Amino acid sequence: MPSEQTMSSEQAPPSEQTRAAGLGDTAWRYLTSPVDPSDQALSRETLVGRARQAVLDLIDDEGLDAGDPLPSAGALAERFAVSKAVVREALSALDALGIVEISNGRAARVRPTDSSLVRFSLSRTIRTAPGEGFATLMDLRSPLEVRAAALAARRIGAAGPSADGAGALRRLLEEMGEALGDSEAYPRLDMRLHAEIARLADSPALHGVLDAVSAPLFRAMRELRVTREARGLVGAEHAEHVRIVEAILAGDEEAASAAMAEHMRAVEAVDRSPAAQGSSPSPA
Repeated sequence: MPSEQTMSSEQAPPSEQTRAAGLGDTAWRYLTSPVDPSDQALSRETLVGRARQAVLDLIDDEGLDAGDPLPSAGALAERFAVSKAVVREALSALDALGIVEISNGRAARVRPTDSSLVRFSLSRTIRTAPGEGFATLMDLRSPLEVRAAALAARRIGAAGPSADGAGALRRLLEEMGEALGDSEAYPRLDMRLHAEIARLADSPALHGVLDAVSAPLFRAMRELRVTREARGLVGAEHAEHVRIVEAILAGDEEAASAAMAEHMRAVEAVDRSPAAQGSSPSPA
């Protein structure tokens, strides 16, 4: 089996025959990518990092689910053309991240998705976007919210006005109207409304992503509220929420999508307005 030292910048990439024999597209991408000519050999740290990414791609490419076993360390080492020690280090790193589970005498297995890990990763990405944290959040959020509104309207349209969740939307909207003057309560109810729409959409992926950005989103909503109060705009967002909910309850997908899209544009417009500059919401 090739050692770490054999994977140098001077070595020719594996042949198509080697690739066909089991290297695979995953390893091909990560283990044969260009290396800095000044490096005489790939460092062990680089090899472990590439093997780790190769395992992640293997899980994704082969559609492995929670509880599914990975190939043995030996099989992975042969497939990725690295030593077993490198594979073990890569698997240990993924175990520490909660992506795989390692137990003595058994092959590593895929762990269930950890929502806290997804939440941390997305929140960190938003927080570290230089000067564009709010824009990054809205880029992620807007299309999901519009899609969720349409799906929620479709479900209620199919089940009728007495559909599960329709009553919750009505009650939330009433509470929001009563709390419109409360700068703490209204943003919280706003979050609950959007979460309920995502739940009604019956899309775990949509709900999961929106839940993952809930912390930076709530911070942004509170700061937007301050901007609205300073500019005398409190109340405009509630009218937008009313239009969204009415369209969903009517089962009108097109109207629900349009109302949510307009709401997202209005939120971004408040942040970009001259009066908001210097105090833009920061989801960090």
